[in-house]
Amino acid sequence: MIREQCSELCGYGAAIAAAFCFGSFGVPVKSKVASKLDVDPLVMQSYKSIMCFIFCWLILLLDEPLRFTPWGLVSGLFWVPGGVAGIFAIRNAGIAMAVGTWSSIIVLTSFTWGILVFEERVKSKSGAVGAVMMLICGLVGMAYFSGSKGNEDVVSDSTKEKRLKQLDIDGVDGQKSKLKAEAPQPKEEEGEEVADEEGMRKRQKINMKGTKVKGMKRKGGKLALDAPKEKSTGKALQSAPRSVPLTALEMESLLQSTPKEENSADLDKKNTISLFNGDIVLTRRQAGLIAAAFNGLWGGTNLVPLHFAAQAGYGGPSYVISFACGSMVVTIHLWLIRFLYELYRLDGEWGAAYNALPSFHIRQMWLQGMLSGFLYSLGNFMSIISVTYLGQGVGYSFTQFSMLVSGLWGIFKFEEIKGQDRITNWFFSAVTAVMGILWLCYEHSSF
Repeated sequence: MIREQCSELCGYGAAIAAAFCFGSFGVPVKSKVASKLDVDPLVMQSYKSIMCFIFCWLILLLDEPLRFTPWGLVSGLFWVPGGVAGIFAIRNAGIAMAVGTWSSIIVLTSFTWGILVFEERVKSKSGAVGAVMMLICGLVGMAYFSGSKGNEDVVSDSTKEKRLKQLDIDGVDGQKSKLKAEAPQPKEEEGEEVADEEGMRKRQKINMKGTKVKGMKRKGGKLALDAPKEKSTGKALQSAPRSVPLTALEMESLLQSTPKEENSADLDKKNTISLFNGDIVLTRRQAGLIAAAFNGLWGGTNLVPLHFAAQAGYGGPSYVISFACGSMVVTIHLWLIRFLYELYRLDGEWGAAYNALPSFHIRQMWLQGMLSGFLYSLGNFMSIISVTYLGQGVGYSFTQFSMLVSGLWGIFKFEEIKGQDRITNWFFSAVTAVMGILWLCYEHSSF
């Protein structure tokens, strides 16, 4: 059996492998296909649970007996809801910030469980507090430098430039100067009025090129405004001419008053999430950070039941089948709860409630879903090995090096953090958090 052939060195190697898998499983979640389809977090978690259930049976090939403990179901109660929140966090706060947040919180929760509940000793309480403070400082720095402050400036400038190009406001001034320089000079004094009229016509023609203004049409080769109509009779006002030529100043005023391409209210609605009938409004990044914190506090305790299962002879690979089966049961029950909610929302219409359930998008998402599930399943298996031989405080904390892996993905693939200074400062903060993790591991003395 693996347990008899392995040592603490296996635990550290498994922790490193788990860190790579945990830091990479979110990459398919943020793929272009998943983002375009807006795949529901419960769907992505279902892919993870299914893959975990499929691969768990390979443990039997390692001469492990087929056994089941109810503690696996308890692990599933922690892991599945936390996993749904984690996927939501990645989609809204970014892979770098989400994984970094829940990884740091998992270290704190794992170490707290190890000391307070399992009575795992530390070399120095003051040293443990110092390690925690260093970890918190690193987490705060990661949260600040992975924020969207610097990116919003870039987006804001590009948006302004795009709108200026669409409205051609800058082009009005440029065309004025160009026309003034290129306007034909009259050969005789009598031709001044003719030259001015021709220049005005050219200016109007250039300014109106590609621009559509309500109430404007072309009459006799000239751009003109329609005569205003009375609301009561619908007839043209007798005092107003039927065609009024536009001057350059009128053209510029019309261009500046052109409505923006996107309503600010719609933009705010797109970037915010309303809770409790609008009583609480959060930005998507704030909601993602809250979900990441939940995953760290709740989902990060999914291997705590392993400590109690080990007292009954379960540990390492022998716990994998129980974990996978328990997670699958919890996933099915979450779908049942989701269906009952839709049934309540749609006044008992069974067919409508079924159709309201999120789609698995199997044809488009099977590869991304299986890859994400495989990476997390492998990472979960490795983390169980790590906790078995290193303990909850050290083993599961060590796997949270995944924050560096996810940070690399977030920076170099998804460009979530922009600007050399912000990237450098984020890495400095991440290294500080990792040093806090190493310090915590050093303070642990249960072995």
